[in-house]
Amino acid sequence: MELKLEPLRTPSLSNIEAGQLINRHLDDIETIPPALRTDYAYTAYVQDLSALSDHYEKALAQIRKDEETLKIGMADEARDKSLSFFSWGLKMFGASDDPDEAEASRGLQIVYRSFKDIAKLNYEAESLAIDKLVVELEKPKHADKVAQLGMERHVARIKSANETFKTLFGSRMVSMAMAEVFDMKTIRKETFAKYSEFCTYV
Repeated sequence: MELKLEPLRTPSLSNIEAGQLINRHLDDIETIPPALRTDYAYTAYVQDLSALSDHYEKALAQIRKDEETLKIGMADEARDKSLSFFSWGLKMFGASDDPDEAEASRGLQIVYRSFKDIAKLNYEAESLAIDKLVVELEKPKHADKVAQLGMERHVARIKSANETFKTLFGSRMVSMAMAEVFDMKTIRKETFAKYSEFCTYV
């Protein structure tokens, strides 16, 4: 069977694969004894490519950070669902044939409705609104009604989901404030332009 080499199509590589290619290229160069690396242009290319590779790795890390955005979105959906389940539960008990359950439901629905459209608020406003809602529901006059309907776990779920969201969102805000911003498209273009120049020179 005849084997032949196919040209490397760098544009088809994923960002991670492209980064691995550059890193492997630089690692292989490092195996060459320093005494043999005396060509000035060659050395300059290696230095430039190394610097671009560092920027490329930081840009990849930034992309990984973007995964946090997805986690935040999922955490927001989870707390919205916890609010919906609580609301549905109140409506169900509102239709109960037990007068005490129906009355407890009506009282809690007044509290819940005072926090109108919580799930439609922006992230931070929703976090604050949920905190206030939980504080109200945990007050003795309302907590008794919650316990009467056996909905303590629903309140706990709302509280837990909101705390999880706030933790993720808070760490994301801190990392964004401290992070450098990298344009992966531009950095990749510059890195492979230098890589191509280097290959042509060699």
